[in-house]
Amino acid sequence: MVFSRIRKSVRGMRNLSAIEDLLPPDESVVLDADYDDPPLVDAVHAAWGGDWSGAGRLLEFTRTGPDWELRAHHVQELAEAALDEDRWLHHWHAQAPNDPNVLVVLAEHLIDRAWEARGAKLAAHTSDEQFVGFLHYLEQVEPVLRRAIAANPADPTPWASMITLAMGSPGGRRDLYEEAWHHLGALDPLNRGAHFRALQFCCAKWHGSDEEMFRLAYRASDSAPPGSPLHTLPLWAWMEYDLFSDEKVLDSSQAREAVNRALTVCPPNAPATYRRDRVDRNLLVRTLYAQHRSTEALGQFQALGVHATSSPWNIYGAKDPRQKFLDFRDAVKLTVAEEMV
Repeated sequence: MVFSRIRKSVRGMRNLSAIEDLLPPDESVVLDADYDDPPLVDAVHAAWGGDWSGAGRLLEFTRTGPDWELRAHHVQELAEAALDEDRWLHHWHAQAPNDPNVLVVLAEHLIDRAWEARGAKLAAHTSDEQFVGFLHYLEQVEPVLRRAIAANPADPTPWASMITLAMGSPGGRRDLYEEAWHHLGALDPLNRGAHFRALQFCCAKWHGSDEEMFRLAYRASDSAPPGSPLHTLPLWAWMEYDLFSDEKVLDSSQAREAVNRALTVCPPNAPATYRRDRVDRNLLVRTLYAQHRSTEALGQFQALGVHATSSPWNIYGAKDPRQKFLDFRDAVKLTVAEEMV
């Protein structure tokens, strides 16, 4: 019996070593990396140095579509980059006040500033001073978005930002949300970013309910064509529900079915096929592990390679999302190795 346990342990260690060979080493794992998008990286570095022309050229490339997902990604990254250094953005706006490219970045940047001032905690744990800063920035957003829409009416990007403004506005502006949702349905009905912003507006944490949130998520997935990233939306709804539930909802049959939907657009051992693929896969590995589907989670880690993302780890309270990613990866490797014995 003792010798049997020893042999099993030795085989497990051999299996673990073989599994580790399938994945990049811990030290090579990066968080929220954009180095595989050289034009974006170059534009951000130039902007920090005071030259906003690269950012302008980057967004001019997508100003008329059709890759609205790429445009939204670049807008969000440039807006976030301005949190560290924003003089270039204000200089750009001063030089080209009616340029739709700078206007969408400025609006998203003001939204980022608002949330930076507010913090990420629930309202009960947010101070009056934080709310004052939050509203100070949000009050500046709508005029900028209206100008961006007037300057480039075909662009769904400012309407997606409008949903976040509606969500943050005191009491929630359902009228503004409905207006934005109507225009997004006409301009880009499969817009992933807009759907995820709408999911937040509709959830119980903000201005909707669990029922409204799930209805939006499943309606979007059910009506989306094969291969659409909207098939991951129900899984994100279950994650949102899990955050405030006392039960283990992620291992329910409904959550398992939501994972299976997401797997249709995030198959294991396959490269990214859309911009937010890595974020979806980070959620998948966490959820697959919760569902005791470690072999499938390993396939997702293989597809991710070195790419950890802040979300969903930070949503669950991780102060070091990269380390949490590695902790889950270690747990998956060990579980799979033990299952192979």
